[in-house]
Amino acid sequence: GLEENPPKAGADTGNILKQGYLEKRNREHGFFGSEWQKRWCVLNRRTFYYYANERSKQPKGNFAIEHYNAQLACHLRKDSRKSCCFELVCPGKRTYE
Repeated sequence: GLEENPPKAGADTGNILKQGYLEKRNREHGFFGSEWQKRWCVLNRRTFYYYANERSKQPKGNFAIEHYNAQLACHLRKDSRKSCCFELVCPGKRTYE
């Protein structure tokens, strides 16, 4: 889950709902299959931002959360973290795992 920490300077800090580290699955499959990357994530009322780490000034990516739904996705991993997996899904747009 997302941890509670001081506000992130790069995001709209007045409206932060949650922030902390999550592992995000890379879209591109490497030699060993899909790779999980630890990212600092910030969620406000309108946008989900992800950064390389909590000190990063510029996000590696972001997207408007309108029309996205979160759903559990235990099938994404086979290790001890499988019960914590979820997807952010929006028809016609990228799914974030």
